[in-house]
This record gives sequence, structure tokens and C-alpha cells, in this order.
Amino acid sequence: MSGFLCKTLRRSATDVQNSSFLLDVVSLVLVRGLSSSTKKISKAAGQHKKSSTFRKVHSESPEGTPLPVVGFLKNHGFSDAQISKLITSLPRLVSCDPEQTLLPKVEFFNSIGITGPAFTRILTQVPQMWFRSVIKGLAPCYDFIKSVVFSEDRAVASLKRAPRILMSNVQTSIAPNIASLRKFGGTQPVVSFLVSCYPNILLQANANFEKHVKEALDMGFDPKTSAFVHALRVFVGTTELTQERKKVVFRRFGWSDDEILSALKTNPMFLMLSEKKISDGLDFLMNKMGWQRDAVARVPMVLCYSLNNRVIPRLSVVQVLQSEGLLNEEDIHLSSVLIPTEKAFLARFVIKYEAQAPQLLNLYKGKLCVRE
Repeated sequence: MSGFLCKTLRRSATDVQNSSFLLDVVSLVLVRGLSSSTKKISKAAGQHKKSSTFRKVHSESPEGTPLPVVGFLKNHGFSDAQISKLITSLPRLVSCDPEQTLLPKVEFFNSIGITGPAFTRILTQVPQMWFRSVIKGLAPCYDFIKSVVFSEDRAVASLKRAPRILMSNVQTSIAPNIASLRKFGGTQPVVSFLVSCYPNILLQANANFEKHVKEALDMGFDPKTSAFVHALRVFVGTTELTQERKKVVFRRFGWSDDEILSALKTNPMFLMLSEKKISDGLDFLMNKMGWQRDAVARVPMVLCYSLNNRVIPRLSVVQVLQSEGLLNEEDIHLSSVLIPTEKAFLARFVIKYEAQAPQLLNLYKGKLCVRE
């Protein structure tokens, strides 16, 4: 424990009581000992927040002397809220030597290109990382990820998406899952895509990971394609019961199990949607706009789009064009209307017909103002 902090606290007990929220948290840690539970600290923090003395966090003691750890964190870009969260969740942080314990982590993350807001977010999100060895823990994890994806940029992207990887033993957790994926036919591009974009999936226990891989294989997904990774996302992120409830929604709209399976193979991510969103999307497309099941099953990703901000405005424009004889029904497909970017859609369906249907842009913009 820092002798300086204890001395400051004893000299200024009254001032500390009336100082910032952060100093109250630090004081509580020092008075009750570094073994005080987070629960007690959080409770005290909550009581203080309700009081009239809750004020902005400061990086100085009551006498104006910077608190070493707080000053270090502020100098390296951490906000007051982040510092309060760090000290509340990891009380022993206040007693460490910033140069010996904290600086090596700053230098490591700087060396691999993680700086600024990304750095402060990661260390606030996983505060235990402050006490993980760079040489024995952080650096080997990074080197392993880089060896799998063959790119520093992709390795950094992976760590930003799943910083908890840096707290794992990659040889006993992540490596077995990568080996399993390769064993079942996963190619290097698929492995690299999974590690770079959806690394949290690899934090599954190996038995669970293999179970989900087999589920994707049994459903007919090709382990050599990106769709296989998206199928893993669905199976990891939803239970069998949840998946079945969502399939029931499709059946209510007349879909057969074969049609549901066909749509799943095209884009499994729609099973991540809520039952209400699936129901609302099918109701609008099939009941109100008259699209057939097979048309929706060919591009199930359209169910993922916002009804009010994308689907309704675009199909309203197309409906007007058809009613005025400017478009033939056989020339229109959901994929050509809903998937293109807004710029491409406007060029093809609005700007192109400005002379014949000048109201289209106002119609489109008016529909966009409707919120879900």
C-alpha cells in the first residue's frame, strides 16, 4: 500500500469526505484495505452519487498533490468515468507502482498499434489486464493470433473485438478450437475470417465449439465458405429452443421446413433476429406487399433491414413506379430493390424517373421520416 496515500488520507480525512467521487473510492480502498470487496465499494459509490457532494472526478489529492495512479491514467487518456470504474472494479490498482505495473501495458499496446480510445476502452473493459505479464501473457497471445491470421492489422482487429483473448491461455483454449475447425474442413481463409471478425466464438470450450461446428455441418453448411462462420455465430448465440421458436414464426406464414432450411443456408443470420422483427417483416413483405415465400427465401437477409428506414420507403417507390406503368413486375426482385446502397437505389429507381414521376423523392424522404 502506498505510504504517501495513507499519510495524505490521515492528514485530510475531513477534506477527503467532501472531495470528488474518485477520491472517496480511493479512500475507501485504503481505509478498508485492498481486500475490500467490490460490492462494498460499489454500494458506497452509489450512496455518494445520491448525495449532494457528488462532483466531478479530480486527479489530485485534497492538498493538490497528484495521486500517482490517477495522474498516470489521466495522462494516458483515461476519462474520469473510466478511472472511477477501474478503481471501483479493481481496488488494488491504487496501490501499484505506475511505472512498474501500468507503463509496460501502455508500451505494449502502443507497440502493436492500439492507442487512444481503443486502448482506454480495452483496459477499462478488462481491468485485470493491468496485472497480466506482458512477456508471459499479452505478447504471446498477440503473437499467436498474428501467426494464425498472417497480418498485424487483422490481429489487432481481433483483439479489439475480443480483448478477453489476451487474458486466456491461447494454447489450451483458442488453439484447440482452431485445430477442430481445420479438422472438419475449415480452410485458412475461413479460419482467418473467424479469428479476425468473430474471435469471441473461439473462447468457447472445445467440446461446445465442436458441437456447434457439427451442427453447421449437419445443416449443410460448407466449412470452406464464410456462411459457415455465420452459421457458427447463430449456433453459439442462440439455443435450440430459441431457434425453434423462430422457425415457428415462419411456419405461421406458410413456410415449409425445406423453405426455412433453404433460407438458412443462404443467410443464417436472420435467426438472430427477434421473433417480432421476423413476424413484422414477413407480414409486410408477404401480406401487405404480396411477395411470395420463395422470393423472400432467396434473399432472407432483407428481414434484417429496418422496415421503416429501408424496406417500406423503397418498396413504396417501386409500388408507385409499377402503378404508373414505369416498371414491370417481372423486372423487380427484392435483391435489386433492398440490397443496393441508398445512392445506387436512388439512381436506379428515383433519379432515373424524375421527369415521369417527380413525387418519388418526396415520397421516399417522407417515408424515411417514419420511425419504428
